Amino acid sequence: MIKNSITGGSRVYGVMGDPVGHSFSPEIHNLIYKYIDENAVYVPFHVLPEGLKEAVKGAHSLGICGINVTLPHKKGVLKYLCGIDEATAEIGAVNTLKYTAEGYKGYNTDVVGVEYTFSAREMTLSGRSCLLLGAGGAADAICYALIRNGADKIYIANRTVFKARELKERFKGFDTEIIPIALADADGVKGIDSVFNGTTLGFEKNEGLSPVSEKLFENNEIEVCFDAIYTPWQTEFLKIGENAGAKCINGFDMLIYQAAAAEEIWFERKFNREFLYKIRNELKEIFINKEGKKK
Repeated sequence: MIKNSITGGSRVYGVMGDPVGHSFSPEIHNLIYKYIDENAVYVPFHVLPEGLKEAVKGAHSLGICGINVTLPHKKGVLKYLCGIDEATAEIGAVNTLKYTAEGYKGYNTDVVGVEYTFSAREMTLSGRSCLLLGAGGAADAICYALIRNGADKIYIANRTVFKARELKERFKGFDTEIIPIALADADGVKGIDSVFNGTTLGFEKNEGLSPVSEKLFENNEIEVCFDAIYTPWQTEFLKIGENAGAKCINGFDMLIYQAAAAEEIWFERKFNREFLYKIRNELKEIFINKEGKKK
């Protein structure tokens, strides 16, 4: 029987970010709790950068069992954790915190979200020549997913090139060729077959903007456009890609699959593919209806 009640024994989980009001994560996790019959609730926490340290300390004191971390805290929160997993150490960004007696331990499930998004479509990341837009928390995870799944070459385009260089330095032990460039030069890149947007261009106050233009697609035969943004459902970047004939994927599936991976960490269990598909399809319908009511 599927339950949906909060009691004195309910475990509390949540998402921490700025902004956080747009987040679809509460719908995802609370639906999962219904189906796995857990006495738990998931809520949003609006945390400003200057209050991050106190927020993490306070959450631990309150016994909050797990926290997802979103923009702009995926890197800043690292200094307040008692430990991190291997993926987080490689990427330098965290998106999932698990309560321990000593403090929160950090994990990065964004990588799993990217990988599963592609495997669910029977698409491969191996052998790709890519343009990665951005060098922040989401871009770091995308870059790591590309590298550990065998991408041949990655151009990292960022507004401040030194951050792209830092990302290259972080992954220097891998075979993938990494080339840092300025975001302003991204349209001039040639010889790529995939583009991944890890910037916030297209989201919130930047809605309607794209980090690249049609020129990039005129210069390349691009097969895949991936945008980590999921609201709006189709960003300007994806519209440009679709018009150029590329297969376009937004960040919704990444969001669902990274959330499920976080639940697997928190509850120490594994979900099968059929369950993930069921949750994904139900949540897509909920999300599209919700977005439609806003317009």
